[in-house]
Amino acid sequence: MTRPASSAVTDTPEDLNNTSSEDDGTVAFRPISNPATGEWIQFMPAPENSDDDVVRFHWRSMPGGMITEHIHPHQEERFTITAGEAHFTVSGRRRVVCAGETITVPIGVPHAERNPGSIAIEGIVELRPALHTRQMHEAFAGLAAEGKTTNRGAPKNPLQLGATLWHFRNESRVTAPPPWVQNLVLPPLSALAKVFRIRAYDDRWNSRI
Repeated sequence: MTRPASSAVTDTPEDLNNTSSEDDGTVAFRPISNPATGEWIQFMPAPENSDDDVVRFHWRSMPGGMITEHIHPHQEERFTITAGEAHFTVSGRRRVVCAGETITVPIGVPHAERNPGSIAIEGIVELRPALHTRQMHEAFAGLAAEGKTTNRGAPKNPLQLGATLWHFRNESRVTAPPPWVQNLVLPPLSALAKVFRIRAYDDRWNSRI
């Protein structure tokens, strides 16, 4: 898949708090929940003396939960399911992943996930390289918990939408509207958000203990 030129990995103009790798084995994280997507997440510290650039977390998808179709422009994502049956759509193809199975989504491949069952799905998720994936999940979960997102997880405030989606464009991008439309619409919204001091990420959402 050809990546939009504007999605190249660069230092973002807005500084994030605590964006360094979790390379200390004593680090702990509190669980976070996103009521819009039905996800429960608890990040795991990176193993000590490891050169693996990865963000890893315990993941749970509640009954009725759904993650809309998106891509990771620069990351490979791997789900290892430990309980339940996860229903994925990868490049338009449906796949059910059961406990004990792993599914790997390559860089730039559209995918979605849902839980149509009556019990929670559990697993371990890994994304390589880590980038700012933790902060992205914290931001969306924090906004959803504060009632500031739609039932699909998008920020209701257009300026917050522009700030958050554009800031984390290297980690994740929705597939609709297409990236070229996002490249036109999101930067002006993000710039205007700064005028009104609307931040893409706020330290109150930080799950690091």
